[in-house]
Amino acid sequence: MKRITLGALDYGLAFGVDRTLRTLLLEGRLSAVGCIVATDLWPREFKPLQDVAAQVGERALFGLTLALSGDRVHPLSERMQKVYGNEMPTRASLERRAMVRLLPEEILTSEIRAQVSAYTSKMGREPDFVTIRESLFDRSAIVRLVINALSLEGFSENPKIVTAIPPGLHTARIRHIATKAGFDVLPWGPPLPETEDPDELQVQLQHHFDGLSDMTFVACLPGAADDRLRRDEAPGKIAVREAHREVLASERFFHTLDERGVFLY
Repeated sequence: MKRITLGALDYGLAFGVDRTLRTLLLEGRLSAVGCIVATDLWPREFKPLQDVAAQVGERALFGLTLALSGDRVHPLSERMQKVYGNEMPTRASLERRAMVRLLPEEILTSEIRAQVSAYTSKMGREPDFVTIRESLFDRSAIVRLVINALSLEGFSENPKIVTAIPPGLHTARIRHIATKAGFDVLPWGPPLPETEDPDELQVQLQHHFDGLSDMTFVACLPGAADDRLRRDEAPGKIAVREAHREVLASERFFHTLDERGVFLY
């Protein structure tokens, strides 16, 4: 038997997503949730998740999904707001600056620390893990910046790092940077296939977890359509979310895990 950390990294994005994740956590069908605190929903949606965390205890991981770029998020720190207003920079702009070593490190550090504070102050606990939105860990300069910012927090126990980067030389470099600073890195596995057909997804999952190491993080996108999602996401992505929700809630999915010798963290 091996443990898989099956997690969704976008709590706080939409009511339909948040309700789905809370339900799956309570039913033991999800083992990790990453919170995006830089959304307008977080101040309202943290409390029901806090209640769920109290109920499930150590049966699940609750973490922070840092948002330093992209849409549907806004800066929390005064320094970030002063430079970028109410919008985050684009991923492309941060990557370009990372390539030439011109990242606004002090501004980004203040934003990272503000998001950590927004998580810990609301949830009343330190994050079990930290990841970053839009796969920005694919730049070593950003990895170092995030690890350095987290090191300033003085956690009682350092959160694990979830890279969202496929295994390879770069993930080994991330592990080296993180381990040197006292942070463990969870192995990253292939996310659940993004198919709109629940039956097809069930078939693909028959061998999806084969060969993965213990505690590998496998990301998923469960959610239910609501007005916000219909406004912000393409119909195809919403259909993928609903397929993931339907499959994870099914008994057939857990039969598949049993057959493959897998259990959720």
